[in-house]
Amino acid sequence: MDLIDFDRKARSTGKWLCGVDEAGRGPIAGPVTAAAVIFEEGQENELIRDSKKMTEKQREAAYEWIIQNARAYAIQSVGVQQIKEKNILGATLQAMEQAVGQLSIQPDLVLIDGSVAPSGILNGRAVVDGDAKSFSIAAASILAKVTRDRIMVKWDKVFPGYGWKKNRGYGTAEHLKAINNLWPTPLHRSDFAPVRDFQYPASPTKQQIGFWGENQAAYYMIRKGARFIDRNIHVGKWGEIDILLKMGELYIVAEVKTRGPRDRYDPMEWYTKRKINHILDATEHWFRIAGIAEYEVRIDAIVVYADQWRKARIEHFEDIVH
Repeated sequence: MDLIDFDRKARSTGKWLCGVDEAGRGPIAGPVTAAAVIFEEGQENELIRDSKKMTEKQREAAYEWIIQNARAYAIQSVGVQQIKEKNILGATLQAMEQAVGQLSIQPDLVLIDGSVAPSGILNGRAVVDGDAKSFSIAAASILAKVTRDRIMVKWDKVFPGYGWKKNRGYGTAEHLKAINNLWPTPLHRSDFAPVRDFQYPASPTKQQIGFWGENQAAYYMIRKGARFIDRNIHVGKWGEIDILLKMGELYIVAEVKTRGPRDRYDPMEWYTKRKINHILDATEHWFRIAGIAEYEVRIDAIVVYADQWRKARIEHFEDIVH
């Protein structure tokens, strides 16, 4: 039985058949993403099949066809905090429920890939290996996979060095080596081995502490609603911008200082008038290089305390120039 035949038989229970699938249960970093999709009867395309058996180029082409031809679709992601609270199965089921709940059409039957149908989905039916059996589930698997891949590519820029643009957060040898050298980020799933079992060094280097602190600060600002632009921006003799973000039309230059567990000084003492002037010079030079003549910018100080490596304590001081 091919994918279309499977859906045709299932559709006998009602007009609107919905397929649901997820991507991202196995990685050690990043969200889990679920998609729900409904097609008009008769819609079909040979591009659509199990996303795991497709190349990235094929998935991208199929993704575009799906969003242009589906009668309705929705995609939802659940982040690492909820994955930790609910466990990965609970978070996956939540993402599926949210995706179905966002559809513009109430489905008569929902085919869900896997052995468990979320209790919050009406008329749900679990289908083991559904992405290899159902056209609708296969389409949902493509939407979920492509969306999550794109999310991880964006996070790769925020947290460089972990190879997420390539490994998408899965525990590859390259990724595990990066964790050992750079330490886990806030986007790593702290209850997943080997992240859970990672041992922070007793005598870390200043570079390790500083990189860890900037990771914490970047994630903190993004969760506050800022849009990440870049980090560790070298501007010649003017120095470096730690993190550059944007909130609405306001640019934010975040200068990060991390205090290690053995440090006894007050990090705010570092933000002298001379240092602030250096930050201003670097910022003005970056805007000149970027060709941005008119802008509104704020210089913030973010102090990260490494009292506990697994849970950073952060103090945020806005507009330290004024």
